[in-house]
Amino acid sequence: MKPNLSIQKFLPLILGSSLLMNAPLAISDEPNPEVLDNLQGYFEFASFGDGVLTPALVNEMQHQALIIDTRKSQDYAVSHIPNAIHIEWRDILNHLDELPKDKMIILYCDTGILSSKAHMALRLLGYENARVMFGGYLDWLKSKQN
Repeated sequence: MKPNLSIQKFLPLILGSSLLMNAPLAISDEPNPEVLDNLQGYFEFASFGDGVLTPALVNEMQHQALIIDTRKSQDYAVSHIPNAIHIEWRDILNHLDELPKDKMIILYCDTGILSSKAHMALRLLGYENARVMFGGYLDWLKSKQN
């Protein structure tokens, strides 16, 4: 006999999920002052284009820097910049002990958007040697075709 998988068995799960999805998010009226101070300090310190390298410069500096591919591991496995290591952008804070303070760190993703998040986190933590590749891996591939 097949088990009875009626909706009654899943009703508590369905109701609980719908309550969670419709619950209002708790948002503070005031921003965290410590975070705000850190961000303000970063914005005052950073100049326009600060920490951004073109794919051509990355090609020239490949052997002088630690290059980090911040894309998904599947993308890295298919193709990546030679000598690049893989640390997904969301996981960068779990690898701080592997990152040099005395050597340039170049971060990239497909477009530069996600690696910019990791870049900003590193800069806020004092990694002034961190850079991001403008245009990401897609622009790097285009630069290799020219």
